[in-house]
Amino acid sequence: MSIVKEKRLEEGFRQYRFFKLWDEITGQHIAKVTTYKRLDGKKLYISLASSVVRSELYMHRSEIIAELNRRTGENIIDEIILK
Repeated sequence: MSIVKEKRLEEGFRQYRFFKLWDEITGQHIAKVTTYKRLDGKKLYISLASSVVRSELYMHRSEIIAELNRRTGENIIDEIILK
């Protein structure tokens, strides 16, 4: 397998694990109303079907970022953008 293919697979698997952590950290209810997740550089873009949940997450962004980074053992994100 080429290095490019390995890198893409590794990156895809890393994002999959990261999004599974998002679901674990935020809980089942928030996972259900999350309609879109994208990791771009150190920014995490999240779209939600509920404005109430979006407001709640907005207030807890720094704690969620800290927990995601702690569980991955890396400084993967430094900003969450909620839509």
